[in-house]
Amino acid sequence: MTEFVDYIPMRLNDPTLSAWDGRSSRVDPGTYDFEVAKVGFDQSKKGNRTLVVTAKVVAGRAPDGAFTETSMVGRQMRNSYVISDEDFARSRMKAIIEATGAPLDEQGGFTADSLLALCFTADVIEETIDTVDSKTGMPTQRTFTKWNGERQPEGQAAPVHAAPPARAAAATAPPTTPRRPAPPPANGGAPARR
Repeated sequence: MTEFVDYIPMRLNDPTLSAWDGRSSRVDPGTYDFEVAKVGFDQSKKGNRTLVVTAKVVAGRAPDGAFTETSMVGRQMRNSYVISDEDFARSRMKAIIEATGAPLDEQGGFTADSLLALCFTADVIEETIDTVDSKTGMPTQRTFTKWNGERQPEGQAAPVHAAPPARAAAATAPPTTPRRPAPPPANGGAPARR
């Protein structure tokens, strides 16, 4: 049995912490520029390994592609990409790689951290699915938001398909798009020996 204590150590005196104002933190449907804030790994309900990308809204886009003012700036979303040799999974993963311009190695692979701080544009949509409530066993509907249609932000350089020297990567990035230079290839680009 869990024992509860009277003292609650939640570091509420943190000066960077603001009290929640009651507003939703979800991203409304629309078109946004995102910056990758976090990457990690998880497992899907079907048991597949997934790359989980958390991205924050940095700008809104009007239908003509122009920037718009939006209250969504700073809000975050997560999307999962299945890691598999199946064509559909590979094409989904390629969408985020090409949209961000993340570098690929000679074998067409990449490190998850190479996505950090890179930007992409995507459409946020609302989707409703029929499901079964896990507690009651009754049919129900679940509505969730996701991004799709990942693409390069307007004005961003063409995708990088091999890790460029750090100096060249920094020189090609437009000043309005935060980008990190790619790390130099290990062992001078030679394949690792086991």
